[in-house]
Amino acid sequence: MLHSHLLIAPLVGLAFSLAAEAADFGAVPDPYTGNWSGTLATKSGDQDAHAIVIAAKNGFEVFFRESLNPRDELVAQGFGFQDGDRLVVHSDSNTVEGAIEDGQFSGSLSGMNAGSFVLEKIPFKPSETLGKKAPAGAVVLFDGMDMSAWESRKVPDEAIRWIITDEGELEVVSFLDGKKAKQDLKTKEVFGDYHLHLEFNLFYKPAAKEQGRSNSGIFHHGVYETQILDSFGQYGAHNDCGGIYKQRQSDVNAGYPGGVWQTFDIDLKAPRFNANGKKTEDARMTVRLNGVMVHDNVTVVKGGKEPAEGPIILQDHGSPVRYRNVWIVRRGK
Repeated sequence: MLHSHLLIAPLVGLAFSLAAEAADFGAVPDPYTGNWSGTLATKSGDQDAHAIVIAAKNGFEVFFRESLNPRDELVAQGFGFQDGDRLVVHSDSNTVEGAIEDGQFSGSLSGMNAGSFVLEKIPFKPSETLGKKAPAGAVVLFDGMDMSAWESRKVPDEAIRWIITDEGELEVVSFLDGKKAKQDLKTKEVFGDYHLHLEFNLFYKPAAKEQGRSNSGIFHHGVYETQILDSFGQYGAHNDCGGIYKQRQSDVNAGYPGGVWQTFDIDLKAPRFNANGKKTEDARMTVRLNGVMVHDNVTVVKGGKEPAEGPIILQDHGSPVRYRNVWIVRRGK
């Protein structure tokens, strides 16, 4: 019996450790949203099959593609409706018929890709920098305790309406006295060249569409915006999560849906100016979203005046996005 106790003890410890890690990462509020992969059995043999399931108003959108890259060719598309503990999926053209039940997605496709499929859900992987501690010399912008590094962007003396949750997260509050009243926050300090680490969790809004799905953003120097949005499964345009707003789409859509914690690790090199104030070099930005490189040392510009240094701004776009573990490291010029 002694040997069995010695075996069980570390397993119990491991279970608690994994549970704590899972709780820290969060979870998508429904069991269907996500990436699904498996096999499609056709007359010519088995082949890989992939589907992306996205929560939507009154159900779930289902996209079968050649891979889990949302930019790859669409093979078939359906819509899912909950029926008890399962999701029934079909399409108006009957090209997709199936169901998700007990963690398995099975059914059939017709047309050019005719066959039966069986898919398993691919878990979202926590970013390798999730929970990364601020290094020595970093400026901690939010550590779960207070908002002293921040002020209202438009009216610095205005009271901050954003709240710190019981879990130590900074949550956007877009209302005052029951009425919509957006309030962006900006850092009191300004920065030139830097590395920024930030973690965020999107509000789960399945009924919303496009830019209404938990929108926010990070403004660098107050002018260059890195977009925050629930655009999981979408193409990955400039205004999708990880895009440099109105400037550049991500190289790949690495965004997750609402409910799980995500990371941005961003390096900004400020624009350079000569003694007369004329810009001699554009700003450059490298962005990693959830550990994936989505912009590699790309040029960013802004019409009008571009500062050599400026604040970090967190945008209030009307959704209760949450932030945590925000810190910045100044880089020497």
